[in-house]
Amino acid sequence: MVRTGLLAALGFVAALAGAGPASADTLKLPAQALERSGLVLMTYSFDRPVTGTGSLDVEWTDTYGRVVLRRSLTLDTPGQTAVTYPIDLGRAVAMQNHLRARLTLDGQQSSATLTFVAKPPAESWDDYRIMMWHEAGPPRAAALRSLSIAAGKVFGIRDSFTQADVDARIAPLLQGELRWFVENIATDFYAPYHRWTPEHPEDVNWLFTEAQRRHRLDPSNLSVFRREPSLSDPAWIARIQARLADTVRAHAPYRPYYYDLGDETGIADLTAAWDFDLSAPSLAAFRAWLRLHYGMLGALNRQWGTAFANWDAVVPLGTTAAMLRADDNFSAWADFKVFMDDAFARALRAGTEAVHAADPTALAAIEGAQMPGWGGYDYSRLAGAVDVMEMFDGGQNIAIAQSLNPKLVVISTASGGGAQEQHRIWQALLHGQRGLVLWDDGGEIVGADGQPGPRGRADAALFAELRSGLGAQVIAGRPHVDPVAILYSPASFRTQWLLDQRPKGDAWTGRSAEIENEDNAVRAAMRRAALGLSRLGLQPRWLSSDQVERGGLREAGVRALVLPHAIALSPAETLEIRTFAESGGVVLADGAPGLFDAHSRRLAAPLLQGAPLVPLPASATPAELARLLAPADLAAGFTIATPGGEPVGDVDTRVLTNGAVTLLGLQRAYGGGTREVVLTLPQPVYAHDLRRGTNWQHTDRIRLALDPVAPTLLALSPRKLPAPVIDGPSAIRAGETAELRIGLSDASPAASHVLRVDAIDPSGQAVAHYSGNVILRGAGTAWRLPLAVNDMPGAWTIRVRDVLGGEVASLPLAVAAP
Repeated sequence: MVRTGLLAALGFVAALAGAGPASADTLKLPAQALERSGLVLMTYSFDRPVTGTGSLDVEWTDTYGRVVLRRSLTLDTPGQTAVTYPIDLGRAVAMQNHLRARLTLDGQQSSATLTFVAKPPAESWDDYRIMMWHEAGPPRAAALRSLSIAAGKVFGIRDSFTQADVDARIAPLLQGELRWFVENIATDFYAPYHRWTPEHPEDVNWLFTEAQRRHRLDPSNLSVFRREPSLSDPAWIARIQARLADTVRAHAPYRPYYYDLGDETGIADLTAAWDFDLSAPSLAAFRAWLRLHYGMLGALNRQWGTAFANWDAVVPLGTTAAMLRADDNFSAWADFKVFMDDAFARALRAGTEAVHAADPTALAAIEGAQMPGWGGYDYSRLAGAVDVMEMFDGGQNIAIAQSLNPKLVVISTASGGGAQEQHRIWQALLHGQRGLVLWDDGGEIVGADGQPGPRGRADAALFAELRSGLGAQVIAGRPHVDPVAILYSPASFRTQWLLDQRPKGDAWTGRSAEIENEDNAVRAAMRRAALGLSRLGLQPRWLSSDQVERGGLREAGVRALVLPHAIALSPAETLEIRTFAESGGVVLADGAPGLFDAHSRRLAAPLLQGAPLVPLPASATPAELARLLAPADLAAGFTIATPGGEPVGDVDTRVLTNGAVTLLGLQRAYGGGTREVVLTLPQPVYAHDLRRGTNWQHTDRIRLALDPVAPTLLALSPRKLPAPVIDGPSAIRAGETAELRIGLSDASPAASHVLRVDAIDPSGQAVAHYSGNVILRGAGTAWRLPLAVNDMPGAWTIRVRDVLGGEVASLPLAVAAP
């Protein structure tokens, strides 16, 4: 029998004979992937019932080189088939782990090994994440981790696959101890006209350009307007949902950061305008959609100016035909464009639902999201279709998407280096982006030799700062929103585009996605409105036309509304805006709003004619804009001026709230040098610079030197924040776990503090896999330090830094040999 004294104390249990002989000794855990908490039983099974005296040596190691556990156990066995031993999974810090057990019995040896996964902790996206798009396996992993890059990319498999196929793709990342996101799972459905194929490696949009070429050859051939596959095809939707569900189930134990439905998705090629989709599934869905919106066929005929005899006869108006209408009634064209935007968003939601059904904690994403415009990029429909968007910042798309869906996680791609790119990364963080995907096709971040390259060395300090708690602290703040709104009107964009392109006739069919990113009157007006308010220190919200129709102006407590070239409005939208203006709300409008209805049909008189609107000149300076907004009594709560008292117009401001604490971000527009400014507050507060670690000061006037690249981040608090505290043992042995308690010395006016915990070994180095960020929402929390058997003995220090308050607490920890 197992010697009961020592082994009972260790938790050993002997399994009595009963199983048949096996081909070899084996190790087994309850599952291949396990949570990092609690005890599980490791079972060592002999290949036959054994009798004799000897030992069982157990060792647990991981990809960090840690010897997590090492035990030698004495056995005295009268015909047993297995021995079990409890493993404390709370000691795991790596994903990939290895167990090895060696049996010595009466001088004979045998062994068994097992590799298992300790699942990453389940977590919300409340910290800043940096990921590498290009190959990031073991040769480069250590360098990536040293640069605070924690994840790589795994391509989704679009054909049938097995778990072994997935395991082969993730193996390099597991061996390098990197997390990942799953890329391009269904790009063949969500982006068929803009995707790389081996047949056309240099032309990602060859299928779209081919459709354009076919149209030029035969303009009467409507087959070029059939999207393949159709976003409304039930068979394709089911096929994609099944693929997504299989993909999520295969990756779920490893908790990828997100599942990318498609990269640079769109109805056609990104935001290229095209008369997709005239396929049978699309037309059937379009007619059902029209019946839902119009109810009666007569209502549709009156709006469209048509005489369809039945619903099956209804077809949309193509762009060229719409341009030829003399009555400026583009309804039959505009409704189809709205339907296609809706079909695109519904198809994405179907993919998101499949991801959630397979794993309720998983996040569905799209990458390469474009500026508002064509290709399905109507953010009033798109913002809620997925959980995560990697976005190209343009046309106010990020601000719009986050206003319409505050829960949306937005990230961006960094494709270059230098000061301008660093400026953009900082700006993106201030405006709500929660991470980066790094594009490094030239090995400038990490080279093939596994060493940091020139870009990696240049960005190392930035990445470390973002990952060492500062990014998390910014993310923890809630965007402050002033009582001023900007209307987001996709109907106005559609209508203005047709008016702009109509004089050019059929030339629209040759326009590319790049050309469609050019300015028009709507985009320019939106940009001016957002920039003008920002320069006044105001933080506006964007309201979609649908939100305004549903009473959003009243519910949001708005006092001023900007209508940026809003030439197309619905009657319900108009009524809400008119009522708002007549009730004392300030409505700024450039031009005459409501020249068209929301279906792009020109009206006999502007819908808002006679309403008390305030004209907004395109050339309005910040001072003039402030004067126009004065009746709304809007105030930023601070002023920024030169030391001589002159207004400053080139500083971007971002205000976040964290309980009673305000986080104020100030960043110079790119291209200037250091700028001296004076920040004046309405009353004295306790102020602290998060990035520079300056002491708290109680004041209402702060003189600042704004960096040309990085922002100044100020915490403004009604009282000084409490200091961090840490409590725990003063000494342990290597191979044991220190149970620590971290928190704050007193109640805080802030709702969330980010505590950066660093475990510093006797050489003075912070050990990354024992360190991390804690989002503290309350008095305190536990922190475990599961030291490995082979960790360095000596004087360790556990340091806790409060990112918001700047103060540090430390706990000395004497570590003895195991």
